[in-house]
Amino acid sequence: MNLNKTCFIFGLRCIFGCLISSAASAGFDSSGASFSVTSSAGSGTLVNVPTQITPTAWSNTGSWTGTNASVTWANDIQGWNSTTSAGFTNGNIVIRNNTSAAQDFNVTIAMLGNATGPLVAAGSVGGQYVNGSASLGSLTSTGALWSAGIDGATVNTQLNNALFFAQPFQVVSLGSFSFNNLAMNSITDRASILFSLRLSAGGEASFTSAFSFQAVPGPASLALIGFLPIVRSRRRG
Repeated sequence: MNLNKTCFIFGLRCIFGCLISSAASAGFDSSGASFSVTSSAGSGTLVNVPTQITPTAWSNTGSWTGTNASVTWANDIQGWNSTTSAGFTNGNIVIRNNTSAAQDFNVTIAMLGNATGPLVAAGSVGGQYVNGSASLGSLTSTGALWSAGIDGATVNTQLNNALFFAQPFQVVSLGSFSFNNLAMNSITDRASILFSLRLSAGGEASFTSAFSFQAVPGPASLALIGFLPIVRSRRRG
């Protein structure tokens, strides 16, 4: 191998090393979580206990407790991981209505932080509804039951205009829904998940949900590859 070709290969390694490093540093830098609950059942006391696992990873357990209504959660947040080139929030949430009338619930789980991108996002939600009353029960939503948001703007919705009925003491599956490859440029403040639903008297809804981000090479990085010269080795006569 001649000197020119050796130098070129070394240069390639440097360039691709920079591309990989650039993609790996473009992820979500998490600084914690924020939880909020509002309900027509009245005000309640919200308590969240965060446990920091690593400098960018938290485990959260908490609850919102009102008069005959409650919301509980167990949620994990992983900020940018240079090994997996991804960051995510996922967990479980249970919403209970033990009042004698239908009640509305809005629950927001926000992953605080930022990402420079470019990124692709994916998300999923699934769950079940339990009618704990002696009458026909229902779980409904006006618009999206589950929404994914970036910096306060909705970027994806699932379980739109949901309508589920259950006989007394019946358990009904809500199914499982997901999306992926949602392109986005940056995150400046937060990525959030919103649950918005109405539960009839004695109803309980439980969900498993996730929202994740994956780094992709930026257009500028990809453009560099197009400018690489073609190497031709020369044979000595």
